[in-house]
Amino acid sequence: MKLILSLLAFTLISASSQAAEIIFSDRRDEDSFKRISEHLNGKENPGRYAIARTDPSQRNGYYVALKLDANDQPRSAASIRIHFVRPGSQDVETQTIAIEPIKKKRALVGLTDGIWGTSDTIPTAWKIEILDNDGTPLSSSQSFLWSSEPPTS
Repeated sequence: MKLILSLLAFTLISASSQAAEIIFSDRRDEDSFKRISEHLNGKENPGRYAIARTDPSQRNGYYVALKLDANDQPRSAASIRIHFVRPGSQDVETQTIAIEPIKKKRALVGLTDGIWGTSDTIPTAWKIEILDNDGTPLSSSQSFLWSSEPPTS
């Protein structure tokens, strides 16, 4: 019986999503993305990052850089879901970005729409999930405050 319970526990643990390593999270402006090659051919050069933005036409915003490995299953990715809390709010908002499978070892996920692209606003807390075609999380990462317990009344 212990063997069966151990195998069941191992299966559940291995089936849960992995946590992609957070490299940094910070505001970036449009100029920080420009490289010489873009001046020559007019196309953005993402370098070593796969880039996903909530508004693909806007580069200014709040970004989270993630280091991915094989356990994160980036080649099976179909979308990225971002949960976040705006400053001064307690409401969790969610946005989903459709993406191509990630073939790089680093991903840069940006909140670039609306207020994120036009001000110095940063989210109070956030969680990013990389999802497969069925919407199942392959990997996730979160800010420190996301994991904090809410105060009890």
